[in-house]
Amino acid sequence: MTAVLSTGWDSVRQRARLSPQVPGAGAPLERLTVFGRAELLGRLRWEVIQGGSLFLTYPQLLDGAVFAVLRPAALLDELAIRAIGGGAVLPIRVNSRNADLAGQLIAMLSTGFLFSSLPVPDEQCLWLQRELAARADGEAAALAAEGPVGMADRLLAATGVLDTPLRRRTVARWADWLAAAERGLIEVSPLTPADYVTAYAQRPAPRPEELAGDDGRAVLAAWTGGDFDVNGLPSRSRLYESLDPLLHSGDPATRTDAQTLREAFDETYYRAIAASEGCMLGLASPRRGVRRREAATLVEQTPVVTYPTRFELRLGLMSGEQWQRYTDDAADALARWWHRRDLAALQEVGDLLAERTKEPPAGAVDAVPVTRLQRMAQGARGVTAQMVAGGGMSLATSLLGQGTPGVFAAGAGGALAPVVVAAVAAGVTRLTDFRGRYDVIELPGILGRTV
Repeated sequence: MTAVLSTGWDSVRQRARLSPQVPGAGAPLERLTVFGRAELLGRLRWEVIQGGSLFLTYPQLLDGAVFAVLRPAALLDELAIRAIGGGAVLPIRVNSRNADLAGQLIAMLSTGFLFSSLPVPDEQCLWLQRELAARADGEAAALAAEGPVGMADRLLAATGVLDTPLRRRTVARWADWLAAAERGLIEVSPLTPADYVTAYAQRPAPRPEELAGDDGRAVLAAWTGGDFDVNGLPSRSRLYESLDPLLHSGDPATRTDAQTLREAFDETYYRAIAASEGCMLGLASPRRGVRRREAATLVEQTPVVTYPTRFELRLGLMSGEQWQRYTDDAADALARWWHRRDLAALQEVGDLLAERTKEPPAGAVDAVPVTRLQRMAQGARGVTAQMVAGGGMSLATSLLGQGTPGVFAAGAGGALAPVVVAAVAAGVTRLTDFRGRYDVIELPGILGRTV
């Protein structure tokens, strides 16, 4: 099996930044609605289906908005499947320096890590970072006396930034995940250097001409010139700091450049980690406009599978018992997909989901109504073919064809062949009108190899 590393959790972290007291802010993640929780659980279940297990970077877990509200004990019943470890362990692997998750948390707290997913305003997150950095604490004796959870609570309390209920909730959830790691409910693996050489070969940084202004081009030059490097590797936090003034600029073009650079670096960052860890990379699609343009360049040979409408929410609305029955019945197909990359098996898993579930109630989440996937054929003037969806559904356009296009994979170090799972808006007849949901899953492999 190959774990999947998803880029989609960053958008969840962004959602969690706003406090409920901030005008216009949504409900904090610790007060999830039934459908909100189902949406998150469904995403986790979908990623387990993709790779057999979910790979998380330590910030995704320890500064992850999702994992701050989901308890490992509950997830064991809702996410673990009997086809993996008999259902006795969570299908989650997290990296950590020296494979020590507790030590990694203390390192984050004692070196001024920016905890960006706390349900407080951005300014308060930055204030906490400054206070933690000012109180850099490396006292081994204190750690031995208090333990990692006690020390984490003391370090947070010393800053005075978080109110007591939020601080206690945050520390309690850290304690849950540290205990899960200690009991072997999740796998903790040693931190390995991210493989930026392969990441840049597979998808280079944006070109200067793709940006509108000098400020954006200056940040790009600093990025590619190594000005943001720490110990020879690009620093995400340094890039973020340089982009912050641009993101708050009064010039729309400057803000667009900053967003383009941030998204491009995030994708490079996760691709570099996936390459070093031998993971699949799941690219969720908040950037639908960019992805549509990229999709138009792909040719007929890209593997595509069709899943039922709003498949993640369908997965998330299953009870633990329904999930176990579903994965038990899909176990053979899942094994063929995980071990042999058999696309027909991944399609079987989707077909079984369609048989076992119904379309979720309208209005449950903010989603565009969709029909199903089709395969796009290449016309004389490009990828233009249209197909009629089965079962009496309306005309739909497929998203992608088959193949290993240069926009997703090229260059040294092996390649990543994309598999696409998507849903297409009902009645759409042109790719440029596409507004539905789709994911791109990049599979570790060799350029030109048949997936």
